[in-house]
Amino acid sequence: MRSTHAIVAFAIVALALLPLDATAQISSACDIVKLVARIATWFGILVFSIAVIVILYAGLLFMTGGGNEEQISKAKLVLLWALVGIAVALLATNAVKFVQNTVGGGLPTSCP
Repeated sequence: MRSTHAIVAFAIVALALLPLDATAQISSACDIVKLVARIATWFGILVFSIAVIVILYAGLLFMTGGGNEEQISKAKLVLLWALVGIAVALLATNAVKFVQNTVGGGLPTSCP
């Protein structure tokens, strides 16, 4: 069952990154930075979207729990991992900027 979920997740990520393949003509360092930033942004959007859906699922589990401690515990765990997913999405969208600031570099100013 988990392998099916992994395959579906890989397929979704591959389809989301498909438009990047056409723009992956790298000719300078500037192109590499732009490509990494674009991939990180798409990854962040994808993870954030999935996390929002999982939060809705956790809310459904809470509402249908009906006092069942096991279901409420499961809903809390699902909500926790959805919040972790949102944190990963926010970090992914800002990862390139963070690495540039840490290394001490910035985007090249001579990019065409």
